Order: sequence, then structure tokens, then C-alpha cells
Amino acid sequence: MKRFLVPTDFSECSTLASDMALVVAKRLGAELLFLHLGIDKSGYAHVPGKSITHVDAESGRARYQLDSLVRKAEEAGVKARAELVLGSGRERIEDYIEPYQIELLIMGSHGATGFREAIIGSNTQRVIRNATVPALVVKKPFEKDEIESIVFASRFKEDVNAAISFTVAFSNKWNAKIHLLFINLVSHLIDDKIARLLMSKAVAQYPENQFTTSISETNDKEFGITDFALKTGADIVAVALEPQSTVGRFINPNLAEQLINHAPFPVLIIPQ
Repeated sequence: MKRFLVPTDFSECSTLASDMALVVAKRLGAELLFLHLGIDKSGYAHVPGKSITHVDAESGRARYQLDSLVRKAEEAGVKARAELVLGSGRERIEDYIEPYQIELLIMGSHGATGFREAIIGSNTQRVIRNATVPALVVKKPFEKDEIESIVFASRFKEDVNAAISFTVAFSNKWNAKIHLLFINLVSHLIDDKIARLLMSKAVAQYPENQFTTSISETNDKEFGITDFALKTGADIVAVALEPQSTVGRFINPNLAEQLINHAPFPVLIIPQ
């Protein structure tokens, strides 16, 4: 994990993500790329990897703010650069992942509730649906210098090998404990022994002392995870992002999207 993308619109939640990015990048020895997407009224179309060659007052302010983020990162001992994109407004954050060889997104989220959550969703939700790399989503200030515990929540019925592998690699940089949480839906309840067997099989290739195992019997997956994470004092919750159709998402919202809208802790979302 050598280069992280930090999209910013200079809002409060973007600032929270930038601060978290400094903590993570410093520990992992990664470079940060701060990205701002703006609109160029002249109709200039931006191509990823091509530099901006013109500046107006608005883009000048954005450039100044980006430069400030870079300076702050460098003062913290983190390598950083900035990319100012002025385009048509149709540019997407996820389009900059491959050209810049990004391995992790670190984003802020305003969240979404009610009608907006059900029908529109948040911009962060849209990005993680389409991103091909893991995303760390931040909503609240992260006031620690260390990540000591991570909850990995799943029903462990799907293939979560890639998600666990990334979570382990991430946690190893902090020597963090991983708490495996089996979401045992009351409507489809299975025996605890089977649940623990599924968790054990999922992490069989890793040292046993790196994990604890717990089971949450609930019909509300989001509540079960949030309640467990708060009670155990977890710093981050990690979940695999399951593929889902637009219709399916409307009927049964994706767990990862529910968490980034409501959870008070950072959420690490890993594509399957």
C-alpha cells in the first residue's frame, strides 16, 4: 500500500478524512494524493494524468487549499502531492484510481438519511460502489495516533478471503487485534458451533492469537455491528462490499453503505 487517494472539497468532513489520512499514511509509509474536482466554465475537459494549464480565481483558491494540505502532510513527515481537476462536472473520483495507481481511498462522508438515503444516497456511497480498491470512510474526528483494534464483520457465507487478507495486512502495520464478528441473523439462525467453525476456516492461515471471535444474534446487521464495536472500543470496522443491483440496493440497502451513513467510527470497505 504505497499511494492513497484523498478526495477533498475542503469541507469539514473532507478535513476529517485528510487528518485520518495523515495518521494512516505515516504509519504505512505511503504517499498521499489530494484530489479536488472542480468545474471549469470554459468547457475544458480534464484527462487523468494531464496537468491543469490555466487558472482563474476559484481554481486559484482551490490550488492554495490543496497546497496547504500538501504542506501539512510534509510537515508531518508524509510524502504528498495534489491534483486539481477542472472539468465538466461529470468527472468521477473513481476514474482517478487506475491512472494514479491508487491502492486505498480515504474519504469523508456527510452521510445520508431518510429519502436521500433511500433514493439518492451520498456521493461517498456512489464512489465505493464503483471503486476497485478498498476505501476508508471517516465521519468523526479520529483522535488517536494508533489503531489498536479492528472489527471484521460478516456472515462468513460468502468468499471473504480477499477482504480478510487486506484487513490482516492493514492491521499488521499497527499490531492491531482483529475481532471477528459473525452476524447471525435471527431470521436465518445457525448453530453457534457452525458459526465459529466458519470464522475459524476463514482465518485458518493466520496466527490464532491475532483474532478473537464473537457472534451477534440480530435481525439488524448494522445495529449488531455498531453495538459490538462501541462495546469493545474498536477503532475501525471492516466489511466486505458485496455486489448488488440497483433494485436490490433499494429493497435491501448494502451493509457497507448503511454503516458509512450512520456509524460514528471509521469504516474500511473492501471490494469482493
